[in-house]
Amino acid sequence: MALHSWWLTFGHEVKKPDDLEPALARQLATLAAKSALPGIALTGLRQSPETGYAGVCLDVEVERPQDLAHSIRAIESIAVLFPLDGRQPSILALREDFPETPHQNLSPLGGPCSLCIDDRPWPEARLTVTGYDIARRVQLWLSKAARGELHDPTQPPDPVFFDSPLNLVVPGSIMVETTEPVGLDGWVRQDNESLILTRETQPSGMPPAFTILVFRAHPQRMTRLRHAPHTLATLNSELEHGGIRLYDQLEMSLKAWAGLETADIRRLSSRLAVLIVFPVTAGQQPGVNDVRAFITFETAGEIGVALGVLCRNDSQVGDKRAYIAAIPAGSPTNADLPVAPANVHFALNRDLAAAITGRVNSDRRCAVIVGAGSLGSQLSLNLAREGAFLWAVVDDDHLLPHNLVRHALFAEDIGAPKAGALAQKLAGVLGEPVAAIQSNVLHPDEDTTQALSTALTEANVIIDASASVAVSRHLSDLPEVNARRISVFFNPAGTSVVLLAEDTARSITLRDLEAQYYRVVSSDPALSDHLGVEGQGIRYSGSCRALTNRIPATNAALLSALAARGTAQALETDKATISIWTLAENGEVHLAQREGASVTQTQLCDWKVAYDAGLLQDLRVLRGAKLPKETGGVLLGIVDMGRKTAYVARALPEPEDSRASETAFERGIVSLQEQVSDAVTATMHQLRYIGEWHSHPDGASTTPSYTDIAQLAWLGEELENEGLPGLMAIVGTNGSISFVLSGLPKSSGGPA
Repeated sequence: MALHSWWLTFGHEVKKPDDLEPALARQLATLAAKSALPGIALTGLRQSPETGYAGVCLDVEVERPQDLAHSIRAIESIAVLFPLDGRQPSILALREDFPETPHQNLSPLGGPCSLCIDDRPWPEARLTVTGYDIARRVQLWLSKAARGELHDPTQPPDPVFFDSPLNLVVPGSIMVETTEPVGLDGWVRQDNESLILTRETQPSGMPPAFTILVFRAHPQRMTRLRHAPHTLATLNSELEHGGIRLYDQLEMSLKAWAGLETADIRRLSSRLAVLIVFPVTAGQQPGVNDVRAFITFETAGEIGVALGVLCRNDSQVGDKRAYIAAIPAGSPTNADLPVAPANVHFALNRDLAAAITGRVNSDRRCAVIVGAGSLGSQLSLNLAREGAFLWAVVDDDHLLPHNLVRHALFAEDIGAPKAGALAQKLAGVLGEPVAAIQSNVLHPDEDTTQALSTALTEANVIIDASASVAVSRHLSDLPEVNARRISVFFNPAGTSVVLLAEDTARSITLRDLEAQYYRVVSSDPALSDHLGVEGQGIRYSGSCRALTNRIPATNAALLSALAARGTAQALETDKATISIWTLAENGEVHLAQREGASVTQTQLCDWKVAYDAGLLQDLRVLRGAKLPKETGGVLLGIVDMGRKTAYVARALPEPEDSRASETAFERGIVSLQEQVSDAVTATMHQLRYIGEWHSHPDGASTTPSYTDIAQLAWLGEELENEGLPGLMAIVGTNGSISFVLSGLPKSSGGPA
């Protein structure tokens, strides 16, 4: 087999593997010489101290199918080129007519094809690479090329593999189909001259350094750029093979910018970057594109002069930096204008964020987050980084220095409205505007009432991160809003984060979940200190109310991430959930999770009594454990005086000194005060004593007896001073239940 002419002129011949300088080259050559690599034979060794490379030539047997996807031969001659300084080896096919395949690197004009056998960064690959590994990868590459299996069908057919120090960041909007070239302005970072950024707004005091022209090819079966273009002329020639007439399209754009207008002068005074989007066909999935960029070293105006379509403004009229159209247009006068390839990076937007996260699609539901504090800021940014939600941020507070310990914002935002600063951060992640509403949801002013109402009405989900019970209940009660509601908050010690998520139908609201959450907290021994406060707060200003809890930033970050993940998971199901994540001192996370229980509401005169299936189940268990005798205890719950609503959250079992028979029950008092006090303390005084419960025997109705009515009257007298009615629950067969209030002659309730 005739070898590529390049190999025959490379360096000088080496007699034996031990004469090669790089250790990895010696290892590969020694293995091949000893026939230790199945199907691979050593055919030559060369070394060039002048260029700094050593080469190992191998004949490689290829496992091929009968129907070849590419004309790979049964034996291919391959050169492995090792830099003497230890950089990444190159794999070269030493056949002049080696076929075009995917996953080849750009190669110099006239040079052999360069195979990409390893997509790992070399600093990582070199940690484990061996001569045997290189040989195996070469054989595998050739075999896959023969079978047409080199490339993932979801990728462009030929990513450009080159080592360029230049990086161009462009918006994802360039992928939108258009028939005309798109112009963008580019700025170079002052602290990183290799990075060219495109922005919608001009950075303060920085004129654009680049004019970027984006061309879109017609959908076609693309062939790769085999050789790296180094001049505008060779780039034009390479692109013609792909159906792009670069000179013609450049001339059209440059002519359009000729003139004395400020914008024209700015464009033509900037260096030119050419970016080409290739929509790919031929069996690829729809929407796959190949994107490539090249940077020129001349201004757009000077390139126009070189192409013969522009002339410098040598007249005495207008700005000397201007260019005017050449009439008639001349022929290109300089075909050697240099260009350099650049790596193309897409600016982050929601679709890219979702893809990197592993989601098939970004979540474009409208979300309002109420509360842009430490939890709200971190939670929303975490979700935005996963491509989630069209956001509106609501908060009436301003960022203060002490907030920075746990907040997602930074020192440059001190004094700024939290809503506006957080919205700006979210917009930067998502690549699109985010609404900021500086408002108190409980007392919106005239300037924000309409914006707040519109945001809440249009929302698909409302996330309450305000850490305010009043706000949570207000959001739960909004009658004109259909959005599903979620409440998230830290416990006072910053060791737990709680998430309450309504069901899709909103049959279980935040108010309902609040009561059920308190039942979990007051009854689960593992959560006995859940709402306790550890130590004193930190005073952050001279105000007597200027206190903040001692919560480590690491706790806030970890718990916020758990809450963000929990929010996304809660919205993936239709059910209501209560989730409590608690951090242990050793870093372990414990999750206590309950499904929201269905709720029943009973109207008793002008009061409403609410209870849920979880409470009924507890009562069934307590009653069943004492049958055939009666039993009873006290009821704990939440009372909303404004709405005249009592939510029965928990039923305590009978005290040990209670007296019971099959027809009567007298509640005792031993340890009862301590049990009630513990439950009240465990829920930060949200639960309180609201009445009594007792059972009736099997077969008896839940209608109150004369004794029950007498006790109810006593209850009414006991609670009258607190403005509450006396509440009694009577539990019967199969969990049937009736509720009665003081002052009512008979039960207004019924079977549950």
